[in-house]
Amino acid sequence: MNNENNANDERIPITEEMIPIVSKNDETKTIRIVIDENKARCFLLDRGWNSMKIVILFDNPHPVWGDYFTTKYFDFAEPGVMGWGHNEERMKISKIIT
Repeated sequence: MNNENNANDERIPITEEMIPIVSKNDETKTIRIVIDENKARCFLLDRGWNSMKIVILFDNPHPVWGDYFTTKYFDFAEPGVMGWGHNEERMKISKIIT
């Protein structure tokens, strides 16, 4: 897939409630997102016995995170901004609506 901007792509800031929850890596239940102009798919993985984690699968390798990003240490303090890790790191995430 291509990471180039599509003039027809509408974007809205994402919230945690917009992300589908899956229980067994069912990647068919994802939403299309963009992070730092890198397109990706995203879902929340409910492992049942442990904390839920966010999974981001990039269409093309991200310059920092490569093919994917995942963490169980995340929160959305405001729409479109996800805090993650233990060092108050942030990333901007928008949902792609075509």
